[in-house]
Amino acid sequence: MGDTEQPNEPDSKKPKLQSTDQSSARCQFFVQRKKRYCKMTVGNGKVYCGEHEPTNAGNATDPATSDRIPCPFDPKHTISAAKKEKHMKICNARPPAEQQPYIVPEINSTSDVDEVPGDAASNVADVKLSDMPPDRLIALIAKINQLYDGSVEALLKEQSPRHEILAQELTLEHYGPQTLKHLTQSSALLGLLETYECLANDTAYVEFGAGKGQVAYWLARIVETQLENCKVLLVDRASHRHKKDNKIETREIVQRVRADIADLELGQLNLLESSRKIVGIGKHLCGGATDLALRCLVRSGKGESGVSRVKGCLFALCCHHRCEWRTFAGKSFLLANGIEREDFECIVRMVSWAVCGTGRSRERQANGPPDEESKQDRCGLTRTEREAVGRKCKRVLDAARLHYMEQHGYDGQLRYYVTSEITPENVCLVCVNK
Repeated sequence: MGDTEQPNEPDSKKPKLQSTDQSSARCQFFVQRKKRYCKMTVGNGKVYCGEHEPTNAGNATDPATSDRIPCPFDPKHTISAAKKEKHMKICNARPPAEQQPYIVPEINSTSDVDEVPGDAASNVADVKLSDMPPDRLIALIAKINQLYDGSVEALLKEQSPRHEILAQELTLEHYGPQTLKHLTQSSALLGLLETYECLANDTAYVEFGAGKGQVAYWLARIVETQLENCKVLLVDRASHRHKKDNKIETREIVQRVRADIADLELGQLNLLESSRKIVGIGKHLCGGATDLALRCLVRSGKGESGVSRVKGCLFALCCHHRCEWRTFAGKSFLLANGIEREDFECIVRMVSWAVCGTGRSRERQANGPPDEESKQDRCGLTRTEREAVGRKCKRVLDAARLHYMEQHGYDGQLRYYVTSEITPENVCLVCVNK
């Protein structure tokens, strides 16, 4: 949900309205992004579902549809004005009743003093690739190719072990391909933790951006059956339904914390006090959230003795287009290789070339001209060449993160942990404390 199109917006391409038979009445809101009507059922006498009913401002003269107002906590969804007080007590977007000691606003968002020399963090206007002169874009692509071929490509190796905890689960026939895809990724990540000796006693495992907690669930199964004195901590800024970690039987080993990684100070969490080591993990931790998690581990890993408690971390990397210069952890690597802030803003736009596909519908792809693949853009690149440039941009950003961790005493590797057929975002960052 959360679509912003107006329900009465004229559109010549809309299909005919759906049947209003009350036995199967469907919402008449046309979702422009999906090019179809909403499939939610509606109540008797209603035209729209609760999510898409017009607000007071849009339809105040109709008492049947004027009861909806934007939620005070999150205007992306609407609520019944009559039930406002009740909703505000249970809304997932409501702020915590009191500030927890492990919440320190923006603690992980700012760069260390030695990360950005001089005024490299000054404001730069948003850059659109379409507005860049072709010669300048070609020069940046050449710089990326040179950096990738010279030092980044050698960092990438294939390493895709599987953990035995998921061996039987992956043989079940009733799972669909989407579920099997995620289970395979989880098995590979846990296999890498085992390979790099991060599955050990007296360890607290922190899953950043835990979502519904699938990885944490299987980690907890390993802890229950194979390890001693270990904890599993799930961190996510949202509250999710159908959480997998609710099925963990040994409740004392698991805790879920609702917090933005930008504000999280791990050293203040009680669950971690009894653990000698900390291991961070994230499965597809989107964009800048990976940088926040890396900085969180580096800054919060030290105990009273001054020795880091962080044994290592493992993050599956994705959504590089959501990286931000302000929070990016690898700025020093980029600057050392002649990539300034303005170049960075272009790179985080070019990464989409690797995974965005053709931009055409399946029908257009099937019926398109045979020479479509050889068609060149304004920089003289074919679609295949653009995809290659996008992948190189991703790997340069990943190498910058690896360099950040090496600066803070970690041995780091970039690994293809599954094949590209399972997911095009198939690279993970593995770091082990020296």
